[in-house]
Amino acid sequence: MGICKELKLFSKEFFIDIITISIIGTLLHFLYEFSGGNLLVAIFSAVNESVWEHIKIAVIPTYIVAIAKMWILEDRKCNLWSSLFLKIVTLIILIPLLFYSYQAILKIESVIIDIAIFYISIIISEFIEYIIQSKVKVSAKLEDIFKYLNIFMVGLFVIFTFIPPKIEIFRDKLSNKYGI
Repeated sequence: MGICKELKLFSKEFFIDIITISIIGTLLHFLYEFSGGNLLVAIFSAVNESVWEHIKIAVIPTYIVAIAKMWILEDRKCNLWSSLFLKIVTLIILIPLLFYSYQAILKIESVIIDIAIFYISIIISEFIEYIIQSKVKVSAKLEDIFKYLNIFMVGLFVIFTFIPPKIEIFRDKLSNKYGI
């Protein structure tokens, strides 16, 4: 493992990732409803209007793009798992932080701001990936740990879709229910 020196900030790949994750995430917002409540579709799409499900529709496309890049860019895998994990953690922290902060400060709810938060969080997570892949050296042993942390994270998203904790971030603000 080592530093991927060939990466460039604002490269074509940087923008393609942002656009692809944003488009897939936007589609996943509506897919569960369009599927008629298909439980297989529930695993990777938003099942309600909770903040957690909005995090999920940013995280799942991020994993999809990462898997696609693993196949397409076989020769460049340095810091793959660590950068992916930290990218996901960025989304998990940033989306609710921005969402609850603007509502507490402005005392309003705005779909436009909610959508902007989704896209801004994706862009910032891309910067995190770039920094980890191009500026940090991660050992092979640590990369292995991050690989398992990523698998664990995906598992949490699946579990929390069907068995969400009864805390605010998992509450559907429209129905006041949790999960499906």
